[in-house]
Amino acid sequence: MEINKELVREMGALAHVKLSEAEIAQLEKEFKEIFEYFSSIKEIGEKGESLLYVTGTKGKLRADEINAKTNDEIDAIVENFAQKDGRLLIAPKLLD
Repeated sequence: MEINKELVREMGALAHVKLSEAEIAQLEKEFKEIFEYFSSIKEIGEKGESLLYVTGTKGKLRADEINAKTNDEIDAIVENFAQKDGRLLIAPKLLD
């Protein structure tokens, strides 16, 4: 994959972020460094070296707690929706 200014512009457009030419140049440099780092990790894996170390420990599970809301609390939340259909939030479309 080639990291270039056009790719940075496309990522900015997808994120709805306006970028100056200076920001695009800086992000291009940073993305190239990140991509090179992950490419070096991939090379290690291709050499047959293990990239995963299992320690045998298990994480602690927590009990789930249900925080039930009253109808008044739910109605207060729904009132804050900019656009709604009944009690459903209408969000703007982000992807085509």
